[in-house]
Amino acid sequence: MIDFPKSTEFNKKIPKQKFYNKLKISNKLERQFVKEIDTIYWKNKLSAETLNVGAGITVKEIEIIEIFLKEKNISENLIEFIDREIPYHIVFILRYEQLAQIYISFKEDSKNRLGKFKVNSYFKTEWLNYDNLSLEINGLDLDKIYENFITQVVEDKSIFENSEDIKEAVIKSKEKEKLKSYIETLENKIKNEKQFNIQVKLAKELREMKKQLKEFI
Repeated sequence: MIDFPKSTEFNKKIPKQKFYNKLKISNKLERQFVKEIDTIYWKNKLSAETLNVGAGITVKEIEIIEIFLKEKNISENLIEFIDREIPYHIVFILRYEQLAQIYISFKEDSKNRLGKFKVNSYFKTEWLNYDNLSLEINGLDLDKIYENFITQVVEDKSIFENSEDIKEAVIKSKEKEKLKSYIETLENKIKNEKQFNIQVKLAKELREMKKQLKEFI
């Protein structure tokens, strides 16, 4: 169960209309807000003051945002939009009935938009019973606390444990996901290919890709 200190509690409802009335968004995105999201709550504010930890170089505050969904699904572009427009690091807790899922991204300062972030790679848990969600505050400053949040959420923890820093781990994680996606593409091609010689060629490449995946650190 996620149980942050009372000093971090904020518990403020954010009308979703604030996003599509005050910001320039497309009609499609507005329809997604209406169709997919029920309510949004700003649950916690993790900062140097509320946690009595060191301020981060990159991470100034971590906001815990709970989004109650109308169905067990959300468009990732909707999450990305909210993530980009709020100028802090965010942990999303998506809720549908008794189930919940944690969403978190690796964020970097945007070179083109002052005070905004470049959202780079999302990590998420499986859908779990809300009471079984877990996220612990570990670290002496906000940078490390946020990095540890990401490490707790990622499925393949070995990459993060064997990387020099969080950015390198995120890059490796993306490369591994691309490799897994390519392997799936090759497997489908082999199933659908009629010519035996092409099947053999694809099967050879598939073995090589699976070997790379097995050796991936």
